[in-house]
Amino acid sequence: MELIKPLSIPATGTKLSPEQAMKLAISEAYKGATRVSPNPLVGAVVLDANGGFISCGHHEFYGGPHAEVNALKNLSSETLKGAHVFVTLEPCAHEGKTPSCAKMMAKLPLKKVTFGLIDPNPLVAGQGADILKNAGIEAEVFSSQNAEEEKEIKTQLEEVCEAFLWNFRKKKVFVALKMASSIDGQVALKSGESQWITGPQSREYVHYLRACYDAIVVGKGTIDFDNPSLNIRHPEIKKDNKVVVIDGEGELLYRFDELKLSQVHAAENIFWCVAEEAKERVDKTLSKLKKTPQIVYVKTNVGGDLDLEALLAQLYAKGLRSVMVEGGAMTASMFISSGLANRLYMFQAPIIMGSGGARSWTETVRISEMKNKIHIKNPRYLTFGNDFMITGTLS
Repeated sequence: MELIKPLSIPATGTKLSPEQAMKLAISEAYKGATRVSPNPLVGAVVLDANGGFISCGHHEFYGGPHAEVNALKNLSSETLKGAHVFVTLEPCAHEGKTPSCAKMMAKLPLKKVTFGLIDPNPLVAGQGADILKNAGIEAEVFSSQNAEEEKEIKTQLEEVCEAFLWNFRKKKVFVALKMASSIDGQVALKSGESQWITGPQSREYVHYLRACYDAIVVGKGTIDFDNPSLNIRHPEIKKDNKVVVIDGEGELLYRFDELKLSQVHAAENIFWCVAEEAKERVDKTLSKLKKTPQIVYVKTNVGGDLDLEALLAQLYAKGLRSVMVEGGAMTASMFISSGLANRLYMFQAPIIMGSGGARSWTETVRISEMKNKIHIKNPRYLTFGNDFMITGTLS
């Protein structure tokens, strides 16, 4: 979801290759990461007839103008004569909260539109390109003569709108998993204490990541031991987020009124997930609370644990399209074991906690043979102060 290093916007007239133009469009797309859900992140770049940079833009917020509109606004027909537009995702063909970008572009004196990916939305899916072609504008999916560079850019195009693509391709919630550990892989003491493993720079970045997803997911242990607020506290971001608590037996629900998260979030933005079998007891508890979160009743697996896939299906039905699992160790481990995590953000601090008195975030994951080890695909790395982070895809 995050961009490692934003690209600088070039001076007007700077010649860009197709590869440079698409990379700049990707960089632009990330600027909307905290505000566009459930829409995709999209960026656009406009080059003149000679391949010189004219402008760029991105989809800024849900319901607002799309990237193509922002990149093309205030440009005259003379400026756009013979222009080449690069956009990360196929221009939309349908009328939704905003007009069709393909129809808007079809009225301009453009020569060519190159888009990174075909939009999986059946309301678009090739129709945007057809609108442009019927208007006499060349429209094609991005390709490069450099096979290695094309592969790299295609990967970046998939990642920039990975949640949106997953939603349409699988009709499921996209799941990111964020963990903070010592360099020996421990995330908490066995007492449950886990706060402030990493430094302030890492924690600020985590608040940015929180803003990139629809909701934060935590297990009951995190609530019980840390009593966190789980809101977004970033100096440059003002946004209300949602919280999902996994509490199979509803054991902590009676404390809801006194929890920090109930005081800083609207009750309707908190989803409390409990077992279907606990409904009668939960109903009695709810009748005694001043505020009541949204209760999500979930079926259980053999053994009594909540069925995480069923839980995610319930959240999808309630409108959530992406979540970030933040803890604790057991919850993270269950998502890994179930194969339900799509992306990992692993922060490591230069400390040793020791496995004897601490807990690993993969303690329930069992790998019987090395050939079955879990790979982090397309890994990228960042440092925050003394901390280190690796991110990559898991599925």
